[in-house]
Amino acid sequence: MEDIMSESNIGRDVKELRTKKGIGSRELSRLIGKAETYISQLERGLIKTPDYNTAFEIFKHLGHREDQIEDVLLNFYYIKSPLRVEAEEAWEQQEIENAQDPVYQNAKLDREIEAHEQRLQLGEYSEEEANRSIDWLLDTETDLNNKVRDIGNELNFFIDKKMDVFEDVINNLHTIVMSMSKNKEDYEFFTKLFKRDLSKFTNDSKNQIVETIKEEYKKSFEANGGWGKPPTF
Repeated sequence: MEDIMSESNIGRDVKELRTKKGIGSRELSRLIGKAETYISQLERGLIKTPDYNTAFEIFKHLGHREDQIEDVLLNFYYIKSPLRVEAEEAWEQQEIENAQDPVYQNAKLDREIEAHEQRLQLGEYSEEEANRSIDWLLDTETDLNNKVRDIGNELNFFIDKKMDVFEDVINNLHTIVMSMSKNKEDYEFFTKLFKRDLSKFTNDSKNQIVETIKEEYKKSFEANGGWGKPPTF
């Protein structure tokens, strides 16, 4: 298989390989079932990234071994095959479901403890080190469970004091939390939003974030077919 330049640029690389093979751009376009100007547009950067099947056909007609093309497209140009995309999406969805499944999480913790015990038996580290690792896992789980309980207690306090305000807060929080096991976008949005300590923002930053949310909510309201004025904040 001919070398591909280390700095990935599929249009440039196709032109170099095509020239070495002595294949005209119009001819290659016809071979892959595209309009005669397709390869020329790709080489000039007018087409940035071809779809996987088109890219596969291009490299096949340029002489690459078919059993290696998928790896070439992924490693050099980050063009994924449909099967890979499907597998990654299925894996991500399973990860989301696992994160929401207490039975799975308990089984995972049991496996981690068992693995630590096996390493201890094999002498990979001392009993003291193993105990510290197991204690850390158990302490972390306990700490997180306590914080979940604290959140519930604090929200209950505010529900009692400000039910008119917290009715929407709780309903919307419930909606997005319960959707995370079914909707990858909601899962990523929620986890990225709370990846950092939001209380550390300055008041100006907090106000700016709220204003941005208002604007984006309005855009999404209209994009989703809403009419009239969106609900006020």
